[in-house]
Order: sequence, then C-alpha cells, then structure tokens
Amino acid sequence: MVYLPCGISTDSTECHAIQESNYRLTFYDPLTGLPNRRLMLDRLEMVVKGSRRTDRYAALMFIDLDNFKLVNDTQGLYQGDHLLRHIAKHLSSVVRESDTLARLGGDEFVLLIHDLAPNQEQAAHAAEGVAKKLLTYILEAQQDQEQVLTLPITGSIGVTLFADGEISVESAMQQADMALQQAKGAGGNTLRFFNATMQATVMARVHLEADLHQALARDEFRLHYQVQVDSRSRVTGVEALIRWEHPQRGMVSPGMFIPLAEKNRLILPIGYWVLETACRQLAAWAQESEWERLSIAVNVSSVQFHQPDFVARLQQILEETAANPHRLTLEVTESLLMDDHQRVRDIMLRLNQLGIRFALDDFGTGYSSLNYLKRLPLDELKIDQAFINGVLDDPVDAAIVQATITLAASLGLDVTAEGVETEAQHQWLRAHGCEAFQGYLFGRPQPVTELQVDQLSCSYDT
Repeated sequence: MVYLPCGISTDSTECHAIQESNYRLTFYDPLTGLPNRRLMLDRLEMVVKGSRRTDRYAALMFIDLDNFKLVNDTQGLYQGDHLLRHIAKHLSSVVRESDTLARLGGDEFVLLIHDLAPNQEQAAHAAEGVAKKLLTYILEAQQDQEQVLTLPITGSIGVTLFADGEISVESAMQQADMALQQAKGAGGNTLRFFNATMQATVMARVHLEADLHQALARDEFRLHYQVQVDSRSRVTGVEALIRWEHPQRGMVSPGMFIPLAEKNRLILPIGYWVLETACRQLAAWAQESEWERLSIAVNVSSVQFHQPDFVARLQQILEETAANPHRLTLEVTESLLMDDHQRVRDIMLRLNQLGIRFALDDFGTGYSSLNYLKRLPLDELKIDQAFINGVLDDPVDAAIVQATITLAASLGLDVTAEGVETEAQHQWLRAHGCEAFQGYLFGRPQPVTELQVDQLSCSYDT
C-alpha cells in the first residue's frame, strides 16, 4: 500500500515571493520604495534604546519639501509623484547602507544616521554637511523632470542629535519636528538644529495654549478701551481691546495669545465674547447722557468673519443686548478682504444694512488694493502706527500718510491716525488734513471703570 501526503502543496519559491511581497507592503513605501514610517520607527527604537551600542552620536533629520503643493496644483498628481520618486532617488545617493532614509508620507522624508562622531560638536558638523547635501540634491532632482517647474521646490530640514539611551523615540521625533518648523519659519531652503531653548519655547507655548482653553470659562478675559478723538480733541468713541488676566502669569499680551487662538479656532468663542461684551457696554452707555454718543470699535478676526453664521450670530447679539448697531464699528484687516471678494462684500453689505460701520485697520501694511476700496462698503481707514512714527523725519512715511489722507477724502471715507504719541505728530497730522486720532497722547487702553466723564467731554485740548 502506498501512502500519499494529504493537504495542499505550495511551491517554496512562490511562498517566499508572497512573504517578500507582504514584507514590502508592510515596511516599505509603494511610491518611492523607501522604508515607511513603521520600519523607520522600529530602527529608531533600536538606536535610542542602545541596541546598537556605540559611543558616537546619531542624528534624526526631518525633511519637508517647500511649496510642493504647487506642483500637484499646477502640474497634476502624476507629475508630483514623478518628482517625489526622483527626489527619493537623489536623496538615497547621500545615504550610507547603515542609515535609514524613509518616507513618512506626502512630501515628508526622514533620515536616521548612525555613528556620526564621538562628541556633539563633531556630530553637529557632520550632520550639517549631510543636510546641506540633501538640500542641494532636492534642487538637482528637479532637473530630471519632463516639465520645468516655474517655482523651484526647495527643502527644509530639522535636525536633532542624541546618543544611545538618552532620549525616547517620541522625544526624538518631537525635537526633529520642532527644528523643522523653525527651518520652515525661516523661509525654507535651510536647516535648523534642535536645542533646549527651542524646546523651552515650544513647551511654554503648549502650556499657554492649555491655559487659553480654560480662560473663557474662568472669566479671565477683560476689555480695555482706548479713546478716539476728533480734530478738537473731543472723545468720539473707543476701541475695545481684549486683555487676558492670567492668575499666575499676570496680563498676557494679545500678541502672544491671539495667534494661538486663531490657530486652534478658540478665536471664535473669544471673538463672540468680545462682541457681546462691547455691545452690552454700548447698551449701558445708551442710558447715560454723557456716554450715549460714544461708539465702540471691535477688531474682527478673518476666521470669525468667514463663519457661515457670523451675520446671524452678530444680529442675535445686537438683539439680546439692545445695543445700537449705528454705534458699533467692526475693524477688519486687508488680509480678510483679499479672500473671496464677493462673499466678503455680501457679508459687509448685510451688516451695513443693520447700521454697522466698517473700518479698515492697519491700512498700508498689507496688500493694499484700490479695487476693494472702491467695491466694499468701508467707512473709515486707520493709518498704521508704523507710518505715524515716521511722519516727522521720514519723507516716505510722511508721503504715505499724506496720500492716505487725500485718498480717504476723495473717496468720502473717514481717516484715523493710530499710535499718535507726541504733540508734534498730532500737529503735523492736523496740518495735513487728518481729523481723527488715537494713541497714548490721548489715553492708554484702560478698563471701563477708569474712563472718566470729564475726560470724555474734553480729555485733551490744544
């Protein structure tokens, strides 16, 4: 009797091929053939845990392509993929077999270099040399493209150095990413090394952002008001300026927390709090004869302005507070006006019909365009302090201010000079036709309780 094996027989070569295919799908990027994030993290973990015992420093580099999105947008995804493959090929030529060049995804690459040098200074010098080669090879890769790029794609590189066992995988990744953001913030086509100061700055921002999430619920925001005066130095209104009174940090500068709020969209609830508080103040002033003529100007973030329900929310605030919309001015910046002109115009017209005025803040500091001055329902231009500071000794600043005053008059717009700090500036502006002013010469921003009635009647008279 003959016994035959029972089951399915698979050729060993075919089995090996399947295993190899599965391995590559698991650990390699299908577009470039480079190791993927998973394999790179495995190798990084081996290094940081000291599996490869050495007394030499290692480096982790985050590599990001600057403006790569333009390639996909202007030449298509196929051309973008083609460029990524060429860049990966060129970068690979810099890398030793013992190192790991991986693609994290999109236009992001990472390079893990082992055994750079026995001390940090030498390791930094060696890493800098490699990084500079990488930046050069990114540019050279584009020469192989079938289509010439109208805007050359450059690279930004963030580098962190470490020795075995002194850092975790998560920390190494975080530090390299921090350094990369510094490189991109410097304009791209450059490299930056991580350092302790950078980490301290980032961690401070992280803690500040965490506190910012709680600030509104904890009632830590305050509105301060800075007076605005006419040509006879009579107070006509105020600008509402938000302040953050932190229980441990004290007063936090708006320049520190407003950009954070816009980035994480906390500017929406904060912005509506400012509008509601200002409108309640208008309603309160309407009950007092000395104060009822005052207007309040409120800065509106472009993030908030472009919300689909912005008009409805503002109209609801006006109804609930019983504030006079004719006493409310919304200050917007040129950057807001540059995006989706027609939609911005429609929103402004709807609010204008309610009686709300619009002032263009920091005029001249952005991408000034006479077109939107013609098409949009603006009521006022505010000349930025940067120009006011130079009217007495800088002919260019003086000419810009004079031209703005003339332009506003010809368009039937009011014009306010911001940041007036000296009587000499005040007199120059008056002599050149400016009739509204704001600045430390007339009053610093202060709580409403410190605004005096006698100050309102004639706070500064010349």
